[in-house]
Amino acid sequence: MPEAAGELERRLEAFLEAETGEAVAVSDLSRVHGGAARETYRFLSSRPAGSQWLILRRDPPASLITTSRAVEFHALARAHGAGLPAPEPLWLDASGERLGAPGFVMRAVAGGRAAGLFEPDPYGPGAAALGQALFGALGRLHALEPGEADAAILPHHDAAGRLAHWAGEIDRHAVAPQPVAEAARRFLERHCPPPSGPPGIVHGDFRSGNFLVDADNRLLAILDWELAHLGDPMEDLAWAADPLWGHGETGRVGAMLPVEGAIAAWEHQSGRRFAHEHWAWWRLFAGFAGLAIWITSAHEVAALQAVDPVLVFSALYPWRFHNAQVARLLAELAA
Repeated sequence: MPEAAGELERRLEAFLEAETGEAVAVSDLSRVHGGAARETYRFLSSRPAGSQWLILRRDPPASLITTSRAVEFHALARAHGAGLPAPEPLWLDASGERLGAPGFVMRAVAGGRAAGLFEPDPYGPGAAALGQALFGALGRLHALEPGEADAAILPHHDAAGRLAHWAGEIDRHAVAPQPVAEAARRFLERHCPPPSGPPGIVHGDFRSGNFLVDADNRLLAILDWELAHLGDPMEDLAWAADPLWGHGETGRVGAMLPVEGAIAAWEHQSGRRFAHEHWAWWRLFAGFAGLAIWITSAHEVAALQAVDPVLVFSALYPWRFHNAQVARLLAELAA
């Protein structure tokens, strides 16, 4: 049974009181919808020193993918501490003993909105400036040199490791034959590229819809760091450029910039070289990774582990989109 709002408020009050050493009252708790990977709640925390809006992120009973809240918390802390536009993480319950499931609390970002998947031209006249800011921020993330603390908690996968990870998800969760995904896997395995440069901190789900903008479409915060890992930054660029996140456009990455402009903004801030010679591989990999996520979603729905509408939707439209996209890319590569 889903946890009642009153019970979760009491959990949050006890958790925050233990972390702050002050009396805390939690009110105005509401679920933030729009994704199915994690449970996200917004609430008002009132303490003797004042009130503030906070966000709870915790694991659901079932989701698109299995990830670590400790990893997400660390990635947020690393990005926020480096001055990148990311919410500030505050307190972590890695075991889930106090929050009812592994989770953490972070500051809410005021006044922001995220673009919807089917929203046409979501950023209007400010799209180009937003794209410069967004891919510049991605470049700054990839310019960070991973340290010992990063290596201790963030998974580390080169291209072959990432491919094996998503292939494993398909093997475990496919409820029907997946001939397109299998063909893509064979091609990707045969042509796996070398690293484009030193390992970097990879966001893992960098795309339109996973960041907040203000009323003037200026970048406020990059969200959803749960897939962060150490790896090849080309992965973030390819996922951002995947047409699923293009809002119906083919000429602009995320309906913001031409791909050349996005790459230029990223190169300028990252100090890295874009690996043109391996771009086709990473584009195909992005579609393959998408298929793995949607196949996992279908498994959770078919097994009656979840009834979240987002999971049901993910098992249908995005899977069909990426199945067709991957088939087209394979045909182009074979031509």
